[in-house]
Amino acid sequence: MDIAIIGGGITGLTAAYTLTKQGHHVTVFEKEDHLGGLAGGFKGNPTTSGWEWTLEQSYHHLFTSDHSIIRLMKKLGIDDKLIIKRPITANLLPYDKAGAMRIFSKNDKRTAGSRKNTHGASSYFAQLDSPLHLLRFPGLSIIDKLRTGALVAFCKLYPFWQTLEGVTAKDFFTNVGGSSGWRMIWEPLMTGKFGHFDDTIAASWLWARIHKRTSSLCYIEGGFSTLVDTLEKTIKQQGGTIVTGVSIDTIKQLPNNKNSQFLIHNSKFDAILITTPTTIATTLLPRLLTTDYLLQASKIPHLHAQTLILETEKPILDNTYWLSITDRTFPFLAVVAHTNFIDKKHYGGHDITYVGNYLPDGHPYLSMTKEQLLKKFMPYILRLSPDSKFLIHNSYLYTAPYAQPVHQLHYSRRAPKLHTGIPGIYLANMDSIYPWDRGTNYAVELGQKAAREMSSPAL
Repeated sequence: MDIAIIGGGITGLTAAYTLTKQGHHVTVFEKEDHLGGLAGGFKGNPTTSGWEWTLEQSYHHLFTSDHSIIRLMKKLGIDDKLIIKRPITANLLPYDKAGAMRIFSKNDKRTAGSRKNTHGASSYFAQLDSPLHLLRFPGLSIIDKLRTGALVAFCKLYPFWQTLEGVTAKDFFTNVGGSSGWRMIWEPLMTGKFGHFDDTIAASWLWARIHKRTSSLCYIEGGFSTLVDTLEKTIKQQGGTIVTGVSIDTIKQLPNNKNSQFLIHNSKFDAILITTPTTIATTLLPRLLTTDYLLQASKIPHLHAQTLILETEKPILDNTYWLSITDRTFPFLAVVAHTNFIDKKHYGGHDITYVGNYLPDGHPYLSMTKEQLLKKFMPYILRLSPDSKFLIHNSYLYTAPYAQPVHQLHYSRRAPKLHTGIPGIYLANMDSIYPWDRGTNYAVELGQKAAREMSSPAL
């Protein structure tokens, strides 16, 4: 078959790799001049950075439980490129002026100016990645800690996520782990990520975040571009074609005696796999808009993923790799010190730090320049740093539209299925992943599933 794949991210490349290995003729169309989507890398400012390795536009790592992508790397002969470490992950906890823990409140309007600098100890970095760290966690009674521990153990051991899809994370985590644990640990993170959707998120989504998480994390030598470049090379060796810098705006359907054929970029194809966000996919083929297929999928809210990347002379975080911000007076959700996980020698000796957010349509941050955003964030960043005199060599701002689907109750019923209802047209994107959150491991799984379905005799 002649197959077109729209989108050169991990899902599209994995599908192309699998289909070309089976002997199909595959053409991948990518609108950017590089492949990989959010896993695609860049090498900083070419005149001032001097990086040996590429860096992803959005923070990336793997868990040791991400078996699908690890198996794919083994098939490609690059599993020896995996770097496995156990970096420090922590939560930033708020304190009031008296030094006592301040319970999160959605109505808290205090700003950075009303609180001490971190050098005055108004915030606290608390690890929460082991039973011992839970026992040391401040602000919770021993009963609350035991209930939280039981909750985490349940999520690790319980396999039936479907039974959790009909109850909200708030209700389930409060009933099992207690209201104090919910308000102190989970609620500020849920609000930081999902905003006003936070009380509507299904418990199955938060269960999945805990169920697959491992303390040891993986990165790929050279960056995730190592995987992307190997996939590209192998796809071409297997007879596939990759076209970058071409945006596909429409798909034309052509009549055929045996089956439907499609015209894309002046070439005919028997089948098409669309890997763009659902919102964008609906513009490619107007007929999709008239089918029941998208009736439920179109109701899924989405958030945009935004990262401000700072390249500095000194580290912004001392030893912590991942810092989840539970102090909701901060204007961002997470700070990820990449070079507290991977040696900074690969990045010209500079420290690399991500400042991350998930934002709804119309949020003012989406229209800001990186200079405006940095000015907004800097008072808060300084509160986290052990040395407020770090020099910023370069900064980079990236936004991924519709990157985060909002997993509300019974999400699996609304998530778009692989078969669109139009023969020969398939859709596979981050909306199709559940109960798991978006990630490269599940992008690989999705690409492999799409390839299996598209190459089946039923087609």
